[in-house]
Amino acid sequence: MSFGVDALGGLSEKLKQLLNETQEHYELLVEATQLYKKGKVNEKQFFTKIAEYLVASSALNFLSARVILEMKATISKGTSIKSPTTGGPSYGPSSSGSSGFGIGGFVGDSGSSPSSDRYVLPEPQLTEPTFKPVDMNIPRTINTSINANKIKNCRGCGAQITSESKFCKRCGNSQ
Repeated sequence: MSFGVDALGGLSEKLKQLLNETQEHYELLVEATQLYKKGKVNEKQFFTKIAEYLVASSALNFLSARVILEMKATISKGTSIKSPTTGGPSYGPSSSGSSGFGIGGFVGDSGSSPSSDRYVLPEPQLTEPTFKPVDMNIPRTINTSINANKIKNCRGCGAQITSESKFCKRCGNSQ
């Protein structure tokens, strides 16, 4: 948390708002599914509802992870959670009139923790992975005794084929 701004409180409020929006998209998707099954909605409209729900749920997952990481940073610092406007404890929705709610609102930096507290991806591997080759011998058993005496000639080209064959392997004619 930089400059005394309560990033966790703001992110929590955004999470509540995004959860409600995602629930609305889910309900619209269920409704669209029923209408699509009845033939009252075309494929384009149906897939649009799927895409809207997918975007909303992906944003919700991302923001949930961000809130968890912010909680971890807050706990590790041992700081108290304060209201972003008054500096006192935050018990409910802030009255700051923040307009950053919604799917697009959580992507920008809302005064969250400094870059040293953010999750850093691991460094790429510098060496090529090595694989130990394994020799495997899989025995192949062909049961020729069953079909050995059941051979016939193709009607089209005269090639020998099994009696159960519906098509010739050589010319492709139906038998």
